Amino acid sequence: MNCKPNDLAIVTRADAVPELIGQIVKVLQASLNFCPYGPVWVVRFQAPKQFPCYFPGACLITTDADCPDAWLRPITGLPVHDDVPEEVTA
Repeated sequence: MNCKPNDLAIVTRADAVPELIGQIVKVLQASLNFCPYGPVWVVRFQAPKQFPCYFPGACLITTDADCPDAWLRPITGLPVHDDVPEEVTA
C-alpha cells in the first residue's frame, strides 16, 4: 500500500470528481467499503468538497471521503530527485 493512517497525501486520480486531483488530504483510517481498485482509505480534505450521489441532481458536501490507496501519493518530506530539475549555477 502507498499510505498509512495520519499520512498526508496528494490525490492523483479521481474519476467522479476530476477537480480533486492535486488536492492534499490527510489519511484517517481504512474504509470498510469495497473498491475494484484495491484497498480504500477514509481521507480528510482541507475544506468541504462536493461529491455526486447515486440520485440524479443530489450531491454530498463533506470533508471526509473514501479514496483508493492506488489514487494517493504520500507526501513523505523527503526530496524527490526525479521531479526536481537540477539548478544551474550562475
